[in-house]
Amino acid sequence: MSTATTTTSRSEIAIVGAGLIGSAIALWLAKHTTYSISLIERNPVMSLPHQANQRVVALGALATDFLDDVGVFSSLTSEHCNPYQKMFVWDENSDGELAFDAANIDQLCLGHMVDSQMCTYQLQQAVLNSRVSCHFDVRASKLELNRSGASLDTDLGRFDAKLLIAADGSQSWVRQQAKIFANRKSYGQRGIVAKISSSKPHQNCAWQCFLSTGPVAILPLSENQSSIVWSADNTLAKQLMDMDDDAFGDALGSALQGRLGKTELLSTRQSFELSSLRAEQYYKRNLVLLGDAAHSIHPLAGQGANLGFKDALVLGGLLANSKASEIGSPRLLSTYQARRQADNNQTDALMSALHQAYKFDLPVWMLARGFGMNSINNSSILRNALARQAMGL
Repeated sequence: MSTATTTTSRSEIAIVGAGLIGSAIALWLAKHTTYSISLIERNPVMSLPHQANQRVVALGALATDFLDDVGVFSSLTSEHCNPYQKMFVWDENSDGELAFDAANIDQLCLGHMVDSQMCTYQLQQAVLNSRVSCHFDVRASKLELNRSGASLDTDLGRFDAKLLIAADGSQSWVRQQAKIFANRKSYGQRGIVAKISSSKPHQNCAWQCFLSTGPVAILPLSENQSSIVWSADNTLAKQLMDMDDDAFGDALGSALQGRLGKTELLSTRQSFELSSLRAEQYYKRNLVLLGDAAHSIHPLAGQGANLGFKDALVLGGLLANSKASEIGSPRLLSTYQARRQADNNQTDALMSALHQAYKFDLPVWMLARGFGMNSINNSSILRNALARQAMGL
């Protein structure tokens, strides 16, 4: 851990949080602007992961283009980054089905399944070799916001910046210190993640079944392996986590109605609480929230990381096209909020609505639900429009 000093580090932009989005925007700003940049992270620098992570993120074209722009996408091997061409969604309690195919919208793939841990590691390695001033294993103790900028007291000393970017996750310490209210809503569910193999080929297709207890998604990886995200009501989630590996594999195969054959666990299972979060404002004086520090959503459509990259691209673009004297201005930060908050809130509302829609088991509602899915599936215009929107095109 860093030892306490009385030194002061000054930069035009300070970023708190060197996770996926924090490291990404640090690299982007280093490439596209001349601002002095500091990156501050409470954890040590990541070590090279020796095993593929259970948890992956489904990244659309905007996010992968962003990673390519900062020189990181090409460093991800097929083991940690797998393109998928198709997506198949169905409803357990109706005949509703929905299928997407990249070929129908003249794309090579719908997106990439990316190991979030390896991607963050590669981003951190790149930022360490950039002109960004990096400070890892640093504990913050006090935040001050004033007209001239922001000051962060840490065990390494004080960091002064004209603009402070909070990218420190959904439990953001910076957001809490700034007294920015965030409404958190629990879904009463836990997300279970693990790595599996299946006896039937996944066909580079993302599979998702909506169960009355929550959706289960199969995210295709290389060598016919997959990462799962099973969103289950708390009672069921506990039962699933308490099962031995064979029983869990059987339960998963049953939930998927045998579409992928017999499934086998290749990793331990991990679970996490599912909730959504909305910050009531995205900035305060010379502080701005980015990614999960500003919003988080239900993972059923895999859009959380994509929204974070959208935030980074919009904020980065505004900063790149502004003078140094304007980077912490209300005009710039309010423009960022206007461009991103509505989109993020609308996506959150849609995920919440979908979550609720598939929990009702009234026969008439299930019939209507299946009819709606099939109607979209039978309309190439609607189906392809949804696919393009999900890809960020």
